[in-house]
Amino acid sequence: MTINKGTIAITIATLALVISCYGTFFKNQPSSPNKPKQQLSPTVSISTPAEYQQSNEALIDELSKKVSSLQRKVANLTLHANGSYQQQDTDEFKELVLDVLEEKQQQEDEKRRKQNPLYSFYADLPEDYDLRIKSEPDYAKQINSQLREQTLDPSISDLNRLAALSQLQMNMYILNKSTMPEYDYEVVGNILNLANNSSDEKFKIQAVELTTQTPVLDYRLAEQFTILLEQDTNDYIRRLAAQGLMAQYYQAQNKQDGYTKQMAQHLLSVHDNTSDNAVRATLDEMMGNQDMLDELRKNAGY
Repeated sequence: MTINKGTIAITIATLALVISCYGTFFKNQPSSPNKPKQQLSPTVSISTPAEYQQSNEALIDELSKKVSSLQRKVANLTLHANGSYQQQDTDEFKELVLDVLEEKQQQEDEKRRKQNPLYSFYADLPEDYDLRIKSEPDYAKQINSQLREQTLDPSISDLNRLAALSQLQMNMYILNKSTMPEYDYEVVGNILNLANNSSDEKFKIQAVELTTQTPVLDYRLAEQFTILLEQDTNDYIRRLAAQGLMAQYYQAQNKQDGYTKQMAQHLLSVHDNTSDNAVRATLDEMMGNQDMLDELRKNAGY
């Protein structure tokens, strides 16, 4: 146990009191009968043995009370000191636990970055990111403009450009918008072009997945999805492309009547004129049944 200055001082005081009382006790003891009697001053009275005993008992009682008082003070100081040390140890333990948790979080963030770099930007966003995007229009516009530039920047890696589009799309959903000036055909089409020309299957899958449900309606997107459907060798990417074509058609029904007709004609043309049975089978799966084909023919004006 740590000994502080207060404890040492009280201990010394206790010892001093004991020694003092001890000396007083023996100084007042009667002389031995074997020693020669000294001439006493007339002003000094001689105490009897009973008076000696009474005086000694009073001294002992006083000594006991003072020692007990000092012991209580030492105990109180010790308890107070222990409480302080315990609080200090608790605070240090809390800090240690927080440091360990922070390090663990950093390790997990780094692990996620390595496993899926596309979404690594999540770990770097400020804690109040969502709230700032919603409450600060200038901040949201600045971030969205920067992300758009990154998406279109050929000096940045394909994966980082895709990550910029992912964050831009996320911002649009945070703001509860279906359209946004910074999120248009140019950025979405640019990513699809990168996917069409990429030999990296992982990047291609992530790029097509991200753009399949884009709210941007543009016939050029339908053409890019069609290229992937007809030419890509990965069955999963072809299914994603067919899904992207159908999404263009479904979204157009509520927004652009002219585009609905154009998409219906395009889908029927790909379905009816392809020589690849896999392409037709994939479109049939996305359409679901014959009723959907009939609806397409109706909307196409056939």
